[in-house]
Amino acid sequence: MGVKPDDGWEMPKDQARPSNLELMWGSPRRTARGPRPGLTLDEIVRAGVRVADAEGLDALSMQRVAGELGYTTMSLYRYVSGKDQLVALMSDIALGPPPEPGDGDWREEIEAWVRAMWVGYREHPWLLSVKIEGPPAGPQGMAWLEAALRALEGSGLDTGERISATMFLNAATFSLARLSIDLKPMEDFATALTLGAQTGRYPILAGMLADGTFESVGAPQTEFAQEILPDLEFGLRRVLEGIDQYVSARKTAPTG
Repeated sequence: MGVKPDDGWEMPKDQARPSNLELMWGSPRRTARGPRPGLTLDEIVRAGVRVADAEGLDALSMQRVAGELGYTTMSLYRYVSGKDQLVALMSDIALGPPPEPGDGDWREEIEAWVRAMWVGYREHPWLLSVKIEGPPAGPQGMAWLEAALRALEGSGLDTGERISATMFLNAATFSLARLSIDLKPMEDFATALTLGAQTGRYPILAGMLADGTFESVGAPQTEFAQEILPDLEFGLRRVLEGIDQYVSARKTAPTG
């Protein structure tokens, strides 16, 4: 596909560039002069996601995305200020929409939310290297937050506690997904365990190695992501059980 020429669309020089939030929410402050643009912001952002999915965030550049679309690099600067703004917009849409409400209880709903987020991070691993600068600010990020808070409505937690629980589950899922991608293979861990056991300094780990505990939770020869997922499932269930117990204890606690 040949490179398409600039379409003549020009950003007024007397207006500030729209912020990330204005672009995410579809309310740019500027107007455009010249012919109707041949590209859309959504096309650019989705092309950026495709490049990052296939080649990683380090390979992402305005030039590379322009090439994906068949336009000149300068055409993209009429929509976004640069790579940083593009990545911010990509980060909001990459996970897609959260899971729809189901027919299960609140625990099943929040478990589905966590699993969907895990799958999203595994499908778009570059998201795990994007710097987090605050709570979700874009439409999709807000939709994921809303979905978790909706799932927790039946938990008995108050509104502030539901936010805290959501932030914890989000952080745990993010961190374990990052571990599943960034850490060295389990063969290295198995070797380190053996060397550590020989020193006599780690008796608990040495005992677990000797009785086969580590083989039961994930053998070194299996795919690392599959070894981390049971950790996520285990922790998730214990957290939800803890919420149940916390709410029950509060209901039965004496008042006055």
